[in-house]
Amino acid sequence: MSELDVDSEGLDRSGEAVKDVGSVLKVARDEYLDKITSYRGCWGTGEFGETFAKKYYQGLGLVVDGTEALVKALESSGQSLNDTSKKFKKSQQDVIEHVNTSTTKKH
Repeated sequence: MSELDVDSEGLDRSGEAVKDVGSVLKVARDEYLDKITSYRGCWGTGEFGETFAKKYYQGLGLVVDGTEALVKALESSGQSLNDTSKKFKKSQQDVIEHVNTSTTKKH
């Protein structure tokens, strides 16, 4: 006989923990953007300053897009763990109810 023992509460906690990491990363990304964009123009408006700024900000879009993708992946992963936990809880409850119903009918 096979046995299925799933820690639904553990799955819930794991899902929330993963989503929390995503939230922290999102805040860090926003703080990074605020700080990095506040430096705009600090190198001056001359040729050197403009050239430096162009190179400095060149990768900013990639950082923002990559971070956003990671945040979304973490949020989705956390939600998936929460959804899986709910499905296991329901399945376990359905089995318990079926066993109880079957046992009650026999008596």
